Amino acid sequence: MIVKIFTGPLNYDVNTLYNQEDNEYIIAVDQALKILIDNDIKIDLALGDFDSLDETYEYYLNHKNVLKYPSTKDYTDTYLAIKEALKLDPKEILIYGGLGERLDHTLANLSLLKLGNITMENDTEITFVLSKGKYEISEKNQYISFFALEDTFNFNLQGFKYELINHEFLIDDPICISNEGTGTVSFDKGLILVVIKKI
Repeated sequence: MIVKIFTGPLNYDVNTLYNQEDNEYIIAVDQALKILIDNDIKIDLALGDFDSLDETYEYYLNHKNVLKYPSTKDYTDTYLAIKEALKLDPKEILIYGGLGERLDHTLANLSLLKLGNITMENDTEITFVLSKGKYEISEKNQYISFFALEDTFNFNLQGFKYELINHEFLIDDPICISNEGTGTVSFDKGLILVVIKKI
């Protein structure tokens, strides 16, 4: 199963990003409920406080699978959506949105990528986290950047415009920003955030 979470900021084109798949589960986070209903995308779960939704959507909130939270709460709606998604033990979680506008929310959302096999995407960027191992990065990109979330050892980039071999990649090291092309990433220990700028 793949869980697809639609969240804010709503700075993306749903019809461009979303492709319907078999065995998918759709979660609408707060204001994203509106764009999914307006685009006739089936929703399996909606959650949020929904304070600013107009009465056009009240029927859905009263008759469908909805988790309604108070506007004042300890966790963000996106975090709550991921926790619900993880209960389903999915193969992958794909989040549309979550990037841009407020820096604090963006940083909070990026920290959530460590909770599982989670990718976050909008119209311009794709981001995800890699743990130790070897990976082929094949997405076409304008730029691709790597950030060490933990001190990372024996870090290798092969096939990209700028290559590295056996690099000690520390959390305060900006050497891997704005690379280009596709290739192989490998490392023995650590945690890497990958940010892909789409063409």
